[in-house]
Amino acid sequence: MRLRQSSIYLNLVLTFLLSIIPMYTLSLYINMSGAASVRQEITNSMQSRVHFYLSSYEAELSRVTKSMRDFINDGDLSTLSNLYPNIPTFERFKMLNRLESKLFLLNNSSQYISSSKLYIPSMGITIHGSGYDEAAIPAKEISEIRSVQYKTLSPFTMLDARLFMGSLFPLGLTAAQAPTSIIKVEISLRSLRDVLKQIPNTAEGGAVLFAREQDWYITSTQEAREAALIQTLKKLWENKPNDHKAGSERLKIDNQFYLVTYEPSEMLDATLLVYVPEKQILDPLSHYFVMLLVLSVLSVAVIIFFSYWIYRMIHKPLRSLVSAFRRVESGNMDISIPYKTAFEFGYLYRQFNAMISRLNTLIQEVYEQKIHSQRAELKQLQSQINPHFLYNSFFVLKRMIAADDNKNAISFVEHLGNYFQYITRNADDEVTLEAEWLHARTYADIQMARFRKRLRTDFVDMPCTYASLNVPRLIIQPLLENAYQYGLQNKITNGIIRVSCEVKMELICIAVEDNGEELTDEQLSILEAKLNSHNEHMETTGLINVHRRLQLKFGTDAGVLVKRSFLGGLRTEICIPIREVPNVPIVDY
Repeated sequence: MRLRQSSIYLNLVLTFLLSIIPMYTLSLYINMSGAASVRQEITNSMQSRVHFYLSSYEAELSRVTKSMRDFINDGDLSTLSNLYPNIPTFERFKMLNRLESKLFLLNNSSQYISSSKLYIPSMGITIHGSGYDEAAIPAKEISEIRSVQYKTLSPFTMLDARLFMGSLFPLGLTAAQAPTSIIKVEISLRSLRDVLKQIPNTAEGGAVLFAREQDWYITSTQEAREAALIQTLKKLWENKPNDHKAGSERLKIDNQFYLVTYEPSEMLDATLLVYVPEKQILDPLSHYFVMLLVLSVLSVAVIIFFSYWIYRMIHKPLRSLVSAFRRVESGNMDISIPYKTAFEFGYLYRQFNAMISRLNTLIQEVYEQKIHSQRAELKQLQSQINPHFLYNSFFVLKRMIAADDNKNAISFVEHLGNYFQYITRNADDEVTLEAEWLHARTYADIQMARFRKRLRTDFVDMPCTYASLNVPRLIIQPLLENAYQYGLQNKITNGIIRVSCEVKMELICIAVEDNGEELTDEQLSILEAKLNSHNEHMETTGLINVHRRLQLKFGTDAGVLVKRSFLGGLRTEICIPIREVPNVPIVDY
């Protein structure tokens, strides 16, 4: 017995592996749970930071927007915009100075404001925090401010890599109306990027602010290595449904996983997104995983070596015992194992030799006797002709001839001839399933000549796939005979016998059922007990004979089952395994 053929060595290895697998599985689970917990904690922290910075940014810009809107009610701006020619020069300068002071305060009110300007078209001057001049706000910027103010939710617009906010006064202007004044606040991209850099709190992470309706975004870094990543995130984000919900995702970009946290802002009509490489977060935990993997490999190597050592200790005596069993399996019963050891294998060898001796005796005295007994029962069944069946058949034939029903008489004689030829042919103990099925139909045709007015017999087609399967002779007729003789003996009209064949879980099952009304639960239980009994001296009826012969040929998976039929009477079922069996006569089993 070579090593690669041994199941003991494999069993030893598997046993040791099974003993340590739970421990390593638990360790792996703890490692994975720790990684998941760390990932979740970092995700929660990122979500909190994103929410905090976004809320702060919204609050800051909301205040700036409110300050811009306050200019609509400013009396100086309203007077200069509408009554400029009628205002004295001194009053005009006082009003301009007050507006300049307000813009100065607005410039210094937020770290995000780079500059603010107030343009009055009627005067042709632009006021800013450090004075005023006659340079007008470019028409392109005014057009962008008008577009943002009336067409999008976002207060921002991006033009020539500059981000600014603006408003036209008075509010509610149409496209054809000219504004009386225009305010523009430019946002410092550098300050905004400085804030975005603080959110990831990692060296390789980043943040980006995406606009929903407009085609602009602001990143925490302008490095070239991040450009491809930002473009990939932008494409992914453009395909994401606009559900206005905060959340986190794990994305694979360029063969690297990222933890991405995002939160949309309705006020800004934009989404703040923060990404962190997962490797940077979970890298410390990966060292523990590598250590666990190395420990697992070493443990398996030790188990294999230790199992082989134990295997060698029991290999030689066990090989002798297995070799002896294989010789017995091949049919060689004249075998004895010599032994010198007094250990456990010596005891096994002694018991094996005693078992072989006892088996030879049992085969000679019991097994062969049982085989011959079974064959005698089959021969008895084949030679047994029920006198009432014979008398009734000739009476039916006489009645057909007396009625000049020659056609049916000829057919009836053919059925009788085939029937008696089949049951008296003793050359073969086995026939094909198709031949046994045809004999059962012949027997049913003979009986129907007698009972046509009382009952009918229905045959469901047998699957042709298994027509050539070898089965013991006379296994279906006893089931039919039992149904005619006991199931429907007192049925005056509307009697039904149904013969069907179906495949169930590698078994071909032939069922004979009737709609008799006299079967009681007690009778059914008695019949089941007889079929399951191993009493060799019990009277062998047709059903029990069929059951024993089927089990003798096909094993315990085969046999006869009885239960109550859906028709109301008895359902008798023959079960035959479909698996290939040696084509050996019953007497040789």
